[in-house]
Amino acid sequence: MARTDSDTRTKTAARIAGPYLVIIGAALIARGPDMALIFPAFMQDGPLVLATGALTLIAGLTLVALHHHFTSAPAIAISLIGIVSALKGASLMIAPDIGVELTHLFVQQDAARTGAAVVTILLGLWLSFVGWFAGAKASS
Repeated sequence: MARTDSDTRTKTAARIAGPYLVIIGAALIARGPDMALIFPAFMQDGPLVLATGALTLIAGLTLVALHHHFTSAPAIAISLIGIVSALKGASLMIAPDIGVELTHLFVQQDAARTGAAVVTILLGLWLSFVGWFAGAKASS
């Protein structure tokens, strides 16, 4: 794959993943107190967990198929997001009980939930910058 092609794929994926991560992190903060009720209730709905797992798996596999290179820090982040998403989707479909336990531990810890939200927002802001603004003058 040509260097410019991989750079273009990274920027395109960052334009999608960046804002998505910012919104997910903001939702974790804004709805933090509700998460202790929402996540466990969600994990008890087997068909919903299966459907969510399937959608998460296909999103992750799509990202891995279209973006599987490790040529820069943003490219590594995008590739890892795809791999983690595919693994999470598969685990929700195959072994949802693991997700139930992890979800229970996660939502009970305010500091862990807030820390994860902050890291998610920062990663999203960085990827948004990479996708939408970094190198804009060079390509104009």
